[in-house]
Amino acid sequence: MPDRAFLFELPPEASPQLRAVTELAEIVDTLRDSLEKLAEAHVALSERVDALDDAAGQMPSAVCWRDLDPDAARELWAWLVGWTNWMVERYGLAQDLGACWPAHPPLVEELTALCLSWHHAYAGQADPEAPLRWHEALHRARQRWQLWDTTRCRHGQHSPPNPDTAWAEPWPQDADQAVAQDIDARLAQQPLAPAAGGIP
Repeated sequence: MPDRAFLFELPPEASPQLRAVTELAEIVDTLRDSLEKLAEAHVALSERVDALDDAAGQMPSAVCWRDLDPDAARELWAWLVGWTNWMVERYGLAQDLGACWPAHPPLVEELTALCLSWHHAYAGQADPEAPLRWHEALHRARQRWQLWDTTRCRHGQHSPPNPDTAWAEPWPQDADQAVAQDIDARLAQQPLAPAAGGIP
């Protein structure tokens, strides 16, 4: 930022009007400097708020699994896995939602909807009651998860409810494997590009 400070020495014989103008110019310089610092602070604060709003990852441009190409699916998987991990830790849901959720398409759809709703509920312009409605939706969703999980593999084996229960290893690898299988299947469904000089 260039230094635009008002630098002007008044001659000893300056008139009262010129002295007043000089004082006003110095005040304007001071105000301008303060305003620029305030603008910089505002930008920094906005970036921090955006980072908080985006704690679980930048929302992808498309969230309809049925219509995604491999690149869009990869982006959506990264967003959803990160957010779901945050939600499970934040709300202590490892007892309700198995670590193998990426391998259960109904759970993937349910969690995608919850994730999208959460981002909108906590957006800057959201209705003040949107977070409460989101928590009510989460409560209903937790009941549905039991229905989606038809293989009853939430715990691997029966264990009593424990608020300290966490996803057992190797949950990240299991999630990565399910994601890789989904991407590979999408790649296999893409039409092959015609070879150069070949018949289209």
